[in-house]
Amino acid sequence: MNEVPVTTERVDACPACGGLTANFWSVATDRLYRLTDQEFEYSTCTACGSLFQSLRPIESQIYRCYTSAYGPHAAHHDGRTLSRLPAPLNGFLDRLARHRAGMNGFSRWMKSIEKRMVAAGEILDFGCGSGKYLDRARKLGCRTLGMDFSEQALVEAARRGHETMDVSEASWEALAGRRLKFVRLNHVVEHLYRPRDTLGKVFRAMDDGGVIHISTPNPSGPSAALYGSAWWGLECPRHIVLIPPVQLVRLLEVIGFRSIEVVQEPVVKDMVRSWAYKRVDQGALSNERVEGLAADGLLNYIFAFRFRRKFGEIGQADRYHVIACK
Repeated sequence: MNEVPVTTERVDACPACGGLTANFWSVATDRLYRLTDQEFEYSTCTACGSLFQSLRPIESQIYRCYTSAYGPHAAHHDGRTLSRLPAPLNGFLDRLARHRAGMNGFSRWMKSIEKRMVAAGEILDFGCGSGKYLDRARKLGCRTLGMDFSEQALVEAARRGHETMDVSEASWEALAGRRLKFVRLNHVVEHLYRPRDTLGKVFRAMDDGGVIHISTPNPSGPSAALYGSAWWGLECPRHIVLIPPVQLVRLLEVIGFRSIEVVQEPVVKDMVRSWAYKRVDQGALSNERVEGLAADGLLNYIFAFRFRRKFGEIGQADRYHVIACK
């Protein structure tokens, strides 16, 4: 845990739209890594519906809220499920849960996006981390380029044989002549202090007809509404702004993107872990158990029915994807 608190700042303007009117949403803490016990605040923009940190770490210190190998699924857990079923039965129930939630259809859609990436012949993975997805893209025949804020992540991606760039003005200038054909931002937008500025730079580096694929947690989804600050996708304090689909589409249109498509990802495990965080708050579960529950087939199967009911009511999932062209 950080012995010295990170310096915080009050934010009045919504990072997604610039709106100056917001309603307090919740106080939140670092549940996932517990690197700090500081409290931060989230507010909802009345203009666009984005959920943003209105009391947040200053940008120059946000690195202190990340582990050396950041990844939400890399957080410590004890590996136990609640149901403790035999592995074959647990796996069977997990597959049933995915089918019930609609993940099979979503997986087919994802394969169609990968076909577009392969047709492009190259990928810039912005927020590439250690380069695991770049490994997959290379196996599919793509030239690979990774870009990340983390120097350690870039060292690992380069060790795997990928071209890398840091996030700097010099890198953006170098990219200006590359005419990128496929760009991926997998759970990156929510970490950005200035999403419009960054997406604009990506747009200018892309070729005409180039494709951008964005995925991000959905503040309009069922778990944010049901569980509040216990919503797993909040991921405080690393998630700076959570943008609803309607506003992200608006933002991309303003930048100049076209042919924009929004697809909901009907994932169940985020609802399971949000429920588990609530149980932690009630003293009924230890924090170390939460991440392991994502693999609990019985819980996922039970929550698949709850998810489908809420999804039918609001038409929103806990994560969503956007595909757009320049």
